[in-house]
Amino acid sequence: MTEHKTAAKRHFPNSFSAMMSSPYNGASDKRSLLEWFTPFGDADSETLMSLQILRDRSRDLIRNAPAATGAIEKLVSGVIGSGLRLQASIDREYLGLSEAQAQAWQEQAQYEFRIWSESKDCDYMRQMNFVGLQRLAFRSKLTSGDCFVLLPYKTGGTIPYSLRVQLIEAERVVNNKDLPDSAEIAGGIERTKTGIPKAIYVRTPHPGATFFSSGNITPDWRRIPFVGEKTGRRNVLHLVDIARIGQSRGVPILAPVIDTLKQVTKYAEAELSAAVVNAMLSVFIKRPVDDPSVGVKNDYDDGKAPWERDDNFRLGSGTWVDLAPGEDLNIVNAARPNSQYDPFFMACMKQIGMALGIPFEVLVNHFSSSYSASRAALLEFGDTVGRMRDDFADNFNQPIYDEFLAESIMLGRLKAPGFFNDPMVKLAYSGAYWVGDSQKQIDEVKEANAALIRIKGCMSTLQIECSKRGLDYKDILRQRAEEKKFATDLGLEVEFASAFNTASMPIEKEESNGQNNE
Repeated sequence: MTEHKTAAKRHFPNSFSAMMSSPYNGASDKRSLLEWFTPFGDADSETLMSLQILRDRSRDLIRNAPAATGAIEKLVSGVIGSGLRLQASIDREYLGLSEAQAQAWQEQAQYEFRIWSESKDCDYMRQMNFVGLQRLAFRSKLTSGDCFVLLPYKTGGTIPYSLRVQLIEAERVVNNKDLPDSAEIAGGIERTKTGIPKAIYVRTPHPGATFFSSGNITPDWRRIPFVGEKTGRRNVLHLVDIARIGQSRGVPILAPVIDTLKQVTKYAEAELSAAVVNAMLSVFIKRPVDDPSVGVKNDYDDGKAPWERDDNFRLGSGTWVDLAPGEDLNIVNAARPNSQYDPFFMACMKQIGMALGIPFEVLVNHFSSSYSASRAALLEFGDTVGRMRDDFADNFNQPIYDEFLAESIMLGRLKAPGFFNDPMVKLAYSGAYWVGDSQKQIDEVKEANAALIRIKGCMSTLQIECSKRGLDYKDILRQRAEEKKFATDLGLEVEFASAFNTASMPIEKEESNGQNNE
């Protein structure tokens, strides 16, 4: 508390009481606010000390908490899905190429990239292809807060390319010799005097490696510069979301909701246990005591009363447990399931969804409202997915594609005059779109009708509308032309309507499930 007051005095040199009389309620002298301790420090001082425990707890929740697992899987499937696919788009005007020449070059570049990306040889570990690397890199970024990517060259394999993608887990990037953080090196990242990231230190083996901890292997730290000092080649990619100026490392996406997810999980486990016990509650039977006055006598085959036997009675479905004479029947009603559990769970899911950028309906896969409300939820999630997808493509897919193009041109498999001599020529040849899976649609008729209206009104193009569905418009047109020609050769009259002359389809009346959609 003393440090906090000292920091406050630096901002208010007159007196500490000046802060108490602030016109902002958030800086008033209310008791609840006076007991509120807020740390004062830069981005790294507030992040690095807590980073490892945030990672460990996030991973534990993803392993054991269904809500956390579902949230991460929802983001991975939405952003990456079946993979972000290359659609080359060079600047033909700047390069002075005709439409046919540009189209031919783009198709050749896409074909060469498929040779490399669809092979597991593109992975340094030879475990997965480029789509698998995308999923793993994005999942690691969400779980650990950041992920590092190395781009070494490695000969061998079944493809003509030597470029490899090597993913480095966040814990392996630590300070050299495990030294404390300093102004020069913090969080395993070395910076220049002006604060620009210069290099990383990669520890081998992993600090938590089980199979190496009992051996005699001495840890080794390798310094890898972000950019080659001689070649200027990009060596390291850092996948991270920077939320504050001067921040070196990222925090797990679950960090703001770790406590909420843990409490919800514990509450769900308690409710489940109570419901199971309630469902298996046994029936207790009391036998009357020997009483000559009423002519009742208990006889047992083994000569022992039930309470004198060594039976190990347990709660079970439909079991019968004998009680001692004189004991009363006492049935405990656990009142499960609790009627307040579902509203509480849903309220917590709404808060978690707000923090993660996932609408409540999408997070819990529960669309019980109107078409408009459900579509609005999907559109909101689409905005989150689109932003994350663009960021990931800019920081992972595109830099790797740039390095691939460089090797392909050096090998002579692609021709690009001036690529290595003029940065503007290199940029013109490197243009590309990264197309992912389409956004989910509730009503195909309405969505298709809206796309037709946008195209006819010159507010969109076939390329844009097809890319929203994860498709390449050129592939669609080629296939349509082939189908039309094939039908004509067979003498069949098949109508192949154009998006530019198709009349708008009537919009059906929207169902509201009893709710007002206005």
